[in-house]
Amino acid sequence: MILAFLLVVLVNNEIVTDDDMLFRDVYRCNFFAWAVESGRWRPERYYYRRQDNITAYCIPRRVRDNVKFYD
Repeated sequence: MILAFLLVVLVNNEIVTDDDMLFRDVYRCNFFAWAVESGRWRPERYYYRRQDNITAYCIPRRVRDNVKFYD
């Protein structure tokens, strides 16, 4: 078993992801969580508006060694 990070996405407080969105690196997982929430793919210096009713975050999970990762 190894430690991985699961990306959880909620739209209107309903989970829309499954248990397969796993990352080895918490920073990479957090990048995707930020991108999903903000609707942006890279940080910008100017103001942007968050997407409404979308929340994303990462949680730690213990998984088997042979699972597929997205990083």
